[in-house]
Amino acid sequence: MGFAPLLIWANLRVPATQSARPLVITRGGTYSGTWESKNARIPAVSIQTTEPVTIENATLRGRGNLIQAAVPHVQLVIRNTHGIGMNPTVRGLSPGRFLTAESFDSIDVENCQLDGTAGIYLLSYGGDFGSGHTIRILRNIAHNIDGRKGDGSGSFTHQTSLVQFVQLDKVTHLAGIEIAWNQITNEPGRSGVEDVISIFKSSGTASSPIRIHDNFIDGAYPVNPHSKSYSGGGIMLGDGSADTVDAACGYVEAYSNQVLNTTNYGIAISAGHDIVFHDNRILSTGRLPDGSPVPAQNVGAYIWDTHHDSRRTPPTFYNNSGHDNVIGWQKGRGRNDWWTPDAAGWMNNTHWPGRLDTAAIAVEQRMWQQKLAVAGVSVGITSK
Repeated sequence: MGFAPLLIWANLRVPATQSARPLVITRGGTYSGTWESKNARIPAVSIQTTEPVTIENATLRGRGNLIQAAVPHVQLVIRNTHGIGMNPTVRGLSPGRFLTAESFDSIDVENCQLDGTAGIYLLSYGGDFGSGHTIRILRNIAHNIDGRKGDGSGSFTHQTSLVQFVQLDKVTHLAGIEIAWNQITNEPGRSGVEDVISIFKSSGTASSPIRIHDNFIDGAYPVNPHSKSYSGGGIMLGDGSADTVDAACGYVEAYSNQVLNTTNYGIAISAGHDIVFHDNRILSTGRLPDGSPVPAQNVGAYIWDTHHDSRRTPPTFYNNSGHDNVIGWQKGRGRNDWWTPDAAGWMNNTHWPGRLDTAAIAVEQRMWQQKLAVAGVSVGITSK
């Protein structure tokens, strides 16, 4: 069952120990230390206050959620924190989220490292739209986003939960959202991610779209990488059918991302309005590291009204476009770089020149490191 939760107050710094317990935060302040939960149903850190909380220079381990906002209107900053997901040892459960929050006021996750977690899940904004509060997920490193379900004895089954590096779920009309300079890698057979970044029934504003930029994504695979069925992929900019424009995805912009070897698709729009992606580099060799083909391979980029929302009165799918992307997508023995039957615009996009192979992937990896150096950006934990 693990240890009983430890209740502490602001600005207490706890040294790392092998017997670290869960933490319940009931007052605002800054918290640093090591916390762990060996019970899949108890978070390593539970936030039970609406006062501003900062978690920094921390190490978190858990069989369930690592950080859970247990009340609405949480105001949270997480930085320089290492989150480590563990096998839940409960049949049918997956490793927990690094962070899960509902009806929150502000979320800021910067320079963290996520290993084997189920990523970040944010449902519904609960704050004051005039406050300037928003969502910022910047300069993090994530390795093996994991939705694999446990078998109850310390191993995993081929069943999966739908998890992401980041999912925004029904976060609507919020200005200032930024997901940028994150490095996400997933290994086949050691991860289980759906969309790496998912915008589900969420929206920015006309003057301040959700900005998803300068991210490096390498890998997205079903739990069984040899499966022929997989609905996930790289960056899903618009998902979820909506009856009204107010509830639909909208005002999203993705640019300057590198999306490599994400099974099924690289960047896509399947629902929503006023969504654009441009100046991205999307590449897949269509093969697993052992050289075998990826059975669930589909298309590098698409703009497709999956739910026929353009036929609604009024329509909720419109004004979605892409331009100036470079795309190379190997599917079997041929190429399937893009498919845009419902695009309002598709201009100046380029088919990837040359071979789509491991050498091309290696070039992209080096480009990412050079890009970070030129921009002076450090990803992951910068101090402890």
